[in-house]
Amino acid sequence: MRGKRTHKTRSLSFAFVLIMLVALISGCSVLRELSSSGLSGSGIPGAAAAVVSESPTETAAPEEAVLVAADRTETATPSEVTPYQEDPTPSPVIPDKDKFKDKKLVALTFDDGPDNKYTTQILDLLKEYDVKATFFMVGLQVEKYPDTAKRIAEEGHSIGNHSWSHADLSKLSSKARDEELDRAQQAIIEATGMTPHLMRAPYGAISDSVLQSIHDENMKHVFWTVDTRDWAGSSVTKMHENVLDNTHKGGIILMHSFGGRKHAIERTVKLLPSIIKDLREMGYEFATVDELIESGQAHSSVIK
Repeated sequence: MRGKRTHKTRSLSFAFVLIMLVALISGCSVLRELSSSGLSGSGIPGAAAAVVSESPTETAAPEEAVLVAADRTETATPSEVTPYQEDPTPSPVIPDKDKFKDKKLVALTFDDGPDNKYTTQILDLLKEYDVKATFFMVGLQVEKYPDTAKRIAEEGHSIGNHSWSHADLSKLSSKARDEELDRAQQAIIEATGMTPHLMRAPYGAISDSVLQSIHDENMKHVFWTVDTRDWAGSSVTKMHENVLDNTHKGGIILMHSFGGRKHAIERTVKLLPSIIKDLREMGYEFATVDELIESGQAHSSVIK
């Protein structure tokens, strides 16, 4: 009797151990599945890595976009990651082609400012000739000359982000690139009360990942169709010929209100009245980049 009991007890013990082993193996398998699906822990890295902008102007390949998003989350805290999971805010510029029907538009743009010398002279001329332009401003310059930045906004010109320090964004890490964009945005907002939704990368240096960062900030990138090369010190005559020969409907002309070679922007100031007068004689009307987009005349290869 005692022998039968012992044998029965051993059988029950063996069965219990077997059940526990099966349960343990099943639990590990479920845990692995949860971990691989990104549902373990806070879940933020797994979710953020899958976020890809739905913007119709997005040009980044899906693989590149995912890599950029994943890179953002490596050192970010949950509060920093959250904005990138949200749908981008639609551009405030709503196309209205009828408003600009039968008009031949062109946009004057000025990079690298503001300052309290050349930018103010350019603003005086634009006011005299009743022209609205677009200024892509560097954050450091805005911080130095907030009153000039404020004047640009108050006089009805469009404002764009041109990075914080005029760095080549294509050579920066995603974290450093975001800081360049964010710091410039904050400086512009504080000085003007306006939040830019246009951006021009310094040197026009962009890549798929740079465009992704710009789109993540709810901005569009703006190239140009005519480079006056005023920054290089080109003569007024040469710049004038370049503008008149290469300007077309929906064109965007690149100039600067600060920087370049010594005294280079003095020639920009001298150039401005003549191209305003001559382009008007050719039937052009001046618009901001915002209005150019609204009109539907902006080239898709230029606005990204």
